[in-house]
Amino acid sequence: MKKIILALTLVALLLTSCSHDSDHNTINGVWILTEWNVADGFDMNNDDIVNTNILNEIDCVNNETLVFESTGMVSSNKTFNPTIEIALQNGTSNNYIFNIVCDEEGSISYASNYSKNGDVVLINDAIATVKNNKLTRVFIGAIKIYNEDFTEVLASKDLTLVYTKQ
Repeated sequence: MKKIILALTLVALLLTSCSHDSDHNTINGVWILTEWNVADGFDMNNDDIVNTNILNEIDCVNNETLVFESTGMVSSNKTFNPTIEIALQNGTSNNYIFNIVCDEEGSISYASNYSKNGDVVLINDAIATVKNNKLTRVFIGAIKIYNEDFTEVLASKDLTLVYTKQ
């Protein structure tokens, strides 16, 4: 009898101690773009401060949001889409020329299906991760660094977008 009571107690403890942290990492709701990160950063606004978050370096308006619905749809009506061209000055290893054009013509809207498994979110076959109310998407090689004539790509850097849940 003691063994049965002990086994039942252990099962009860096991069942009550297991918790779902799906509430902690729920995806449904509005997410605002808060970071547009590039490793090593740049000083695009010539204030002598190198910043990895390009949003802190350019004056383009950022209203990008992602809206995740419980139906498995994600949408955005306001995308952040500036044109940023970066060139390495000839004869230097870290002096850059920046051509930045803010997108003032309108916004690109889209809607897509998404799925979530743990901390991984799949949007149009692109992987994102969600943790601590931050959703992170990495675009491999999205930032191109050209020669001074903008005729040859010398290097590329990953672009990491970070959205914060509202």
